[in-house]
Amino acid sequence: MTSAPSRALRTISPHGHIHWHGRTYSAAFTLAHAGERITVEPGPDTDQIKVQAPVTGLHLGIARALTGPTTPAPTHPSPVSGAAMAATTVTPAADDGGEDPAFYLDLPDARIVATEALLEAGENIADTIDARAMSCIYGDAGLGKTFSVHAALKEVAADLVLLLQFRSRPTPRDIRMELFDVLHLDGKPPAHPSEFDRLLKRALARRPYILVCDEAQQFSRECFEFVRHLYDTGKGKSRPAVLFVGGEECYKTLYNEPALASRIYIWQEFTPMEPAEVAKNIPLFHPVWATAAPELIDFIDQEAGGGTFRMWSKITHHVLEGMKRRGLSDVDETLARWAIRRSRPARPVRRDDDR
Repeated sequence: MTSAPSRALRTISPHGHIHWHGRTYSAAFTLAHAGERITVEPGPDTDQIKVQAPVTGLHLGIARALTGPTTPAPTHPSPVSGAAMAATTVTPAADDGGEDPAFYLDLPDARIVATEALLEAGENIADTIDARAMSCIYGDAGLGKTFSVHAALKEVAADLVLLLQFRSRPTPRDIRMELFDVLHLDGKPPAHPSEFDRLLKRALARRPYILVCDEAQQFSRECFEFVRHLYDTGKGKSRPAVLFVGGEECYKTLYNEPALASRIYIWQEFTPMEPAEVAKNIPLFHPVWATAAPELIDFIDQEAGGGTFRMWSKITHHVLEGMKRRGLSDVDETLARWAIRRSRPARPVRRDDDR
């Protein structure tokens, strides 16, 4: 990761929290300034930041870090404000009442590891919100894109996050209808598209919304253009921040359309963990791997894990079930091979045109 900048503009969250360089800070005075833009810079030590008014330069006070390096805790920790799980830190449960993002298969005792990708996504999302911009987080399935976005948005007021998620190809009308629902608008949806759009623009301008378009690889060019149209009609802080989260198709569509690509403020690609990252992160990810031999973890990753947390969640789920059935307290290679066989096809599936 790059080193922290000496000074940066941030917006204090509704909970009085300040997100800076992958960490969350707070102080007694910050809640009174919730929603305000402030300037932050390094404080007297690594767990403190100086907070100033950006225009007058007035020193508001010192905020202390709420999150930072800890040893793995036995309780289920909450996510850091940041993205795909590479530094060797685990964060303790927060007290702000937000919900933790769900692990694949609701894996019990899984922990959120603050990886480089997780931290980078947190910074990118915070900067996108501050700038009221459009950004794109993309990559293959199972790498933690959606999980990381939900972790980064955990401390944003839930009623400001507008989540759009479609499992099949939506149309602009589908997006209009979904926005009508998530904005909790009264009455019946307008029948005419132009009237519908005017209604949505007025509603989106009322508050600093964050529009999250998940599974955006399902979006057609027309859908991306429609979201851009809603975004472009906003002014300053009345403009919604927009996050496109999706697979390679999402990236290709945005990148190949100059009018869309030129509006993307930050691009972030999620990639599988390298072997060194797997060796560092997986023992922190779940207690069952904390005492496992590094050679066993490397073997599992080479055979099936592939550096993706979704696959590791699946394998871990099978391992836990196998340990329970066999009365084991540790993972051995025999159990690992059994879990791998259940987790992936035994041989490649042939396509119809290969038969």
